[in-house]
Order: sequence, then C-alpha cells, then structure tokens
Amino acid sequence: MQLLQRALSVQSQARWADALDISDATLSQAKKRGRLSPTIAGSIAKQLGENPTEWIAIAAIEAEPESPAKKALMRALNVAKL
Repeated sequence: MQLLQRALSVQSQARWADALDISDATLSQAKKRGRLSPTIAGSIAKQLGENPTEWIAIAAIEAEPESPAKKALMRALNVAKL
C-alpha cells in the first residue's frame, strides 16, 4: 500500500484510474483491502519511474496468507523500509 500512497501524493485517485484504464471503484477496493493487485502495482510503479518487477513481487506476496515464509520474503524485499 506504500506504493498507492505514493501514487496518490502525485495525482488524484480518479486520475490514476483514468491513466490505468480501471474504475475508481477498483482503487477504492484496493485501499479497503489494504493491497494492490500485482498488475495494478506494476502499472503504477512503471508510471512513477519505480521498478515494476519489485512492486509486482511485493503485491503478490502481500496477497498471501501470513506465514514465516511470507515474513522472510517481505524482509528480503525490505518492504518495511518502503
């Protein structure tokens, strides 16, 4: 969700929805769930000049149930620092 917060500091949710060709409700739902889909995360990252591969991986891992493996991967990607 750090990526979405960063994106919303650049432009409004409605403008992101238009730029990504998705509905505003899709981004609202992502905010409610507390995570982005890998596709949306990669698209936002690319437009922000960030590494889309890393953000796709983070989004995929965030969708997984809590486990020691998930925590280890999140640490490996330094998600806490993002």
